[in-house]
Amino acid sequence: MGWKLDWKKPVASLLTSALLSVQVLGGALGGTAAAAPAAANSAEDIEVHLLGINDLHGQLDTISTVSDKPAGTAAILAAYLKEARAKYKHSLLFHNGDAVGASAPISSLERDKPTLEWMNMMGFDVGSLGNHEFDQGVEALMAQLKGGVDPKNEKVTHDGVDFNYVNANVVDEKTGKPIIDPYTIKEVGGIKIGFIGLVTKSTPSKVSPAGTAGVRFLTAEEEVQAVEGYAKELQQQGVESIIVLAHDPATTREGETTGEAADLARALPANSPIDVIVAGDNHGYANGEVNGKLVVQAYSYGTAFEDIKLVIDPVTHDVKSKSAVVTTTFHEGVTPDADTVALVNKYLEKHPELTQPIGTTDGSITRTDAYNQESALGNLIADAMRSADFEDGEGPADFAFMNPGGIRADLPKGDVTFGDIAKIQPFGNTLVKLTLTGEQIRTLLKQQWGVKADGTADTKTLQISGMKYTANLSLPIEQRIISLAKADGTPISPKQEYTAVVNNFMAAGGDNYKVLTEAKESVPGPIDLDVFYDYIVNTFKGGEIKAGIEGRITNNPAAPEQPNPGPNPQPQPEAVFTDLDGVVWAQPAIQKLFSQGFIKGVSKDQYAPERNISRAEFAAMLVRVLNETGSGTSSVFKDVEAGSWYAEAVSIAANAGWVNGSGNGRFEPGREITREEMAIMAANALQGKDVLSTIDKDVELKGFADRGEITSYAEVSFAQLISAGILGGVAEGKLAPKGMASRAQAAVIMSRILDRVS
Repeated sequence: MGWKLDWKKPVASLLTSALLSVQVLGGALGGTAAAAPAAANSAEDIEVHLLGINDLHGQLDTISTVSDKPAGTAAILAAYLKEARAKYKHSLLFHNGDAVGASAPISSLERDKPTLEWMNMMGFDVGSLGNHEFDQGVEALMAQLKGGVDPKNEKVTHDGVDFNYVNANVVDEKTGKPIIDPYTIKEVGGIKIGFIGLVTKSTPSKVSPAGTAGVRFLTAEEEVQAVEGYAKELQQQGVESIIVLAHDPATTREGETTGEAADLARALPANSPIDVIVAGDNHGYANGEVNGKLVVQAYSYGTAFEDIKLVIDPVTHDVKSKSAVVTTTFHEGVTPDADTVALVNKYLEKHPELTQPIGTTDGSITRTDAYNQESALGNLIADAMRSADFEDGEGPADFAFMNPGGIRADLPKGDVTFGDIAKIQPFGNTLVKLTLTGEQIRTLLKQQWGVKADGTADTKTLQISGMKYTANLSLPIEQRIISLAKADGTPISPKQEYTAVVNNFMAAGGDNYKVLTEAKESVPGPIDLDVFYDYIVNTFKGGEIKAGIEGRITNNPAAPEQPNPGPNPQPQPEAVFTDLDGVVWAQPAIQKLFSQGFIKGVSKDQYAPERNISRAEFAAMLVRVLNETGSGTSSVFKDVEAGSWYAEAVSIAANAGWVNGSGNGRFEPGREITREEMAIMAANALQGKDVLSTIDKDVELKGFADRGEITSYAEVSFAQLISAGILGGVAEGKLAPKGMASRAQAAVIMSRILDRVS
C-alpha cells in the first residue's frame, strides 16, 4: 500500500476524532456568521480579513471525514486559503497554536520540520504557541522557531520560521520576562493591527514536566493584567485594532459561547481595546460575542478555517464592526494546491518505511465484538500502550485501557503496512499515564456499562493489558465486578496506587470514563499510533504478528475466580444447590464462598438463598471471611450459649468491636437482621483494613430514593460500603435499609469483601 498522495484516490484516509466529528456535525459550517456587521461606508472604511487556523497538529496528509464527506489535508487547506487571500484586498494569515505536536507520521518523523516548512511556504504572518509546542521542551521549541539542530534528533536541522510568533503568558522563571515577543504589529491597508499571544494555563498538566522546565505560566489574574498592559503599549504605538491569539478552549452552542477563552473575554473590562479573541485547544467550533469581544475557533486538523472580517475606521483605526465565518475545507470541487502536494510527497518519499510491510498476519487479529468482549486486536493495542516510554525514568505502566470506539479497523490478512495500522488508530491521540487507586480502576470498569437516554444499554468494554477481571452482567452495574486482579493473579488493592496508560480522549472523560479525570497524577506521552507502530516492529521484527483472546475479560462466568481463602476455611467440593434459580445474580458469590468453606447449605442440596439471615449467622460469616482470630468466650453476652456453633464467632466479633448487644447484656443471636444492621456490622469489620475510605455520605447516598429511611448513625456505613463497591441498591434505585437481609444478599457482600481483602 503506497502513501504517496494521489488526490483522485486517497490511499490514507484518516478520520478525525469522534469528539471532533460530533462537534463538526453540531456546529455551523461553511459560511455561518456570528452576527451581521454594521453597515460600512466602503469609500471610507477599511475592510481587513484575518484568515486563521488552529490545532493543525502536523496533519499534512490526513484526510478527515466531516458530515460523511472528505475534508482537510494541507493541500486542500492551502487551496482554500490561497483563494481567500486572492479575493481580499487586505488580509493577514495566522495560526493559533498546536501547529505541531501530536502530528501525523509524515511530520513527526522529521520533528515537524515539514509542517513548519509548509507554513513558511504559505506565507503566514503571525503564529502563537499551543501546549503541544512545549511537548519536547523549550530548547526544542526555540530550535523550531529560530532554526538550528533539533535537540531531540540531531539529524534534523530546522530553518526557523519566517513570521512572528507571540506569547505573553509564558515567562522565564528566573527573569519573569516572556520567552518570546508578547505581541507583534502588522500593517495592512494603512492600518496597524496588534496580535497578543496566549496559551492555555493548563499546559503544565498537558505536557511532561520536562516540557515546561524553566518557565512559568501566568495565573488567570496575571494574564488579564498582562493582556491589558500590552494592549496599552499597543495603543501608545497607534494600534487600536487588537487581536488576542489565545490557545484557550471555547465552544459555541445554541448561541452561547463558553470555555477558557470566553472566561478571558468576561474577565477583561467591557471597554477593553481587545476586539477579537481567537480560541483553540479543544478542537471545537466557536463564533460568538462575549462582553464585546468576538470569540472564534475553527475546529482542527485543517478541516476548517476562520475568516474574521474587521471593518475599521481609517481615521481613528478603531474596529467599527467584527464578524466571522468558519468554513469547512471539503474536497469536492477543490483542486489541491500543487506546491503543497509536492512538499508532502517529498517527505513521503523520504520515508519508505511508511509503505513497506512491517509484518504479516493470518487474518485473525480483529476487533470483533470489542464493544462487548475482549478482542485480539484490543489486546495487541493495549499491550503496546502499556509498553509506551514516557521518558520519566519509570518502566512500563501497571495497566493500559483502550476504548473500543478508538479501534477503527482490523489488521488485514497478509502483509501489514504502516498505512494499515494508521487506519486502526487514525485520531492522532496522545497517550497519558495516570496514577489511579485500585478503587478508581474498579469504578472505571463500572463506567464501561452506560445507559442511553432511552434506557437501553450503552456498553463500551475497555480493552485491557496487565490485568484481568470477572464480571457477572446479570447483576446491577455496581455489583458486576466479581474479581479484579493483575495479570499474574495478584488482587488489585482498593487503596493502592497504580499507573495506567490511556489516550487523551479517555483521560478527559470521553466515552463516560469520568473517573479518569480524578487521577492523582497525569503524565502526557507519545502519539498512540507511533507507539503501536514501534511495538509491532520491535516485538515481531517483520515476522508474523500474533495476538489472541487470553481470558483477560470474563463475562457471565461459569465458575468465578477463587482468591486465596487464608488458613482457616477448608476447601469444599463444588456445591450442587438446586434452589438458586431465583437468585441468578448471587450464584457466583454463593458458589465461591461455599467452595472455600466460608458458608454451608441448610441441607445437602439446598442453600435457602431467600431466607432471612440471623445476627449470629452474619457475624460468623464476617469472622470466617476476614480470618479474624482471638479468644472467643461465651461470657460476652448472656444469651450466647456456651458451646453453640456461633458462640466463638460472636465473641470474636464483639471483642473486635464489630457487633454490639441489643441491651441488657443480650445479643439476640437468632434475630433476623435488617439491611441496615448488616451494613453497620460489615462497615465496622472493615475499619482499618485498607478497604473503606473517607467519603461524603451525601454524595454517595443522593441517588437513592429512600435515603431518608436510613437511621442517621447508619448513613456513613451505607455510604462507605457503596463507595467501595461492596453494597448496592435493590430494585428501583432504593437501598431498602429497613428490609430484611437475605442469605443471598449476605453471600454477595461477603464475596466482595473477600475480593477486597485477599
